[in-house]
Amino acid sequence: MQVLKNYKFSIILLAGVLIGAIAGTIMGEKSAVLQPFADVFLNMVFVIIVPLVFVSIASSIASMTNLKKLGKILGIFFLVVVVTGIITAVLALITGLIFNPALNANVSFGEAVQDQAAASLDIVGLITVSDFVELLSLKHMMALIIFAILFGISVSSIGEEGTPVSKMLSSLTSVLNKFVSIIMYYAPVGIACYFATLIGKVGNQIVWSVARASVIYVVFCILFFILFSFLATYYGGGKTGVKRFWKNIWLPLTTAMGTCSSTACIPVNRLAVKQMDIPDEIGDIIIPLGASMHKNGVVAVQMIKILFLFGIFNMTMGTGDMVKAVLVALISGIIVGTIPSGGFIGELFICTAFGFPMEAVPILVILGTITDPLCTMVNVTGDPAISMVISRIIEGKNWIKQKIGAAAQA
Repeated sequence: MQVLKNYKFSIILLAGVLIGAIAGTIMGEKSAVLQPFADVFLNMVFVIIVPLVFVSIASSIASMTNLKKLGKILGIFFLVVVVTGIITAVLALITGLIFNPALNANVSFGEAVQDQAAASLDIVGLITVSDFVELLSLKHMMALIIFAILFGISVSSIGEEGTPVSKMLSSLTSVLNKFVSIIMYYAPVGIACYFATLIGKVGNQIVWSVARASVIYVVFCILFFILFSFLATYYGGGKTGVKRFWKNIWLPLTTAMGTCSSTACIPVNRLAVKQMDIPDEIGDIIIPLGASMHKNGVVAVQMIKILFLFGIFNMTMGTGDMVKAVLVALISGIIVGTIPSGGFIGELFICTAFGFPMEAVPILVILGTITDPLCTMVNVTGDPAISMVISRIIEGKNWIKQKIGAAAQA
């Protein structure tokens, strides 16, 4: 009974995903009638993202008395993103070389797609905007995060004068957390409808060659998720960390698979890290930032796509190509969007980097759509895991025991 109580909502969400998949399979394209119900849920989630990201990051930093600690947190985060991204890319490369996702591929290309890859490398546009109102958009998440960090630093730096602002941000954080919990009452219905329309839309587009690549990627994701989560949480919090992670990760996991959006999972991921006892000053920074930059699921799927195209065009991948593929996959994990089908820019980036014709993009879009639920799941669940790693490095080996002890005394 206690287990059912702990996992009740996650079980309901999983049931929603399963019911949606069955409904989409049975209804086919007719499942489009459920799209409005899915859109209502996604719209409610997306509308809360911008204020939630700004307030949570700014509040966490504003309450810091030691800004050197902030620099250390961000430095370790960026290092973790690069290291885990490279490891993920190499593992996906080895998997693809062994099982060959393009074996017996029979793919027909659609119309050519205009080359827009140059936009993917617009670093200035990625981290800044020219007008304040442009910050209030999901299209400029990195710019919003940087603005929130600088705002929090400014509040913290002015001492007592900033105390009222810090308290206001803290109160707003509590209000928005309650807002999220209210929205999640509708989550099972919204996720079921979204999954139904997704399956109904792509089910008839699956050809054997794409299906094979998808199966290879799905198996890779499941094994990677289990192994990475266990190793990261065991290092970060020992046996207690592992237990806390697996007890509380199911809500973000099911939400990720149901929405196919790392951004949409920011609210539930923040709730999860709080339940895992990860310090707020770490979780409130890493979760929003991780949704934009720490996307190992994207890194892995980009590598599978690269190998898939090499196989289709009967090209041999040399050592130089392998190194380039790792770099392209790593960069793609940072630059691609965090909303459903946001990997389109990444697909253009792949074709441009390796000289593949743009006619290949449609088939990559199909492959990306099919694998999106597992891809997002790996992206989202990795953030609480690395938050534990960063907590250990910042707070010390026994951080989780100290946090639990402090909570018990309170």
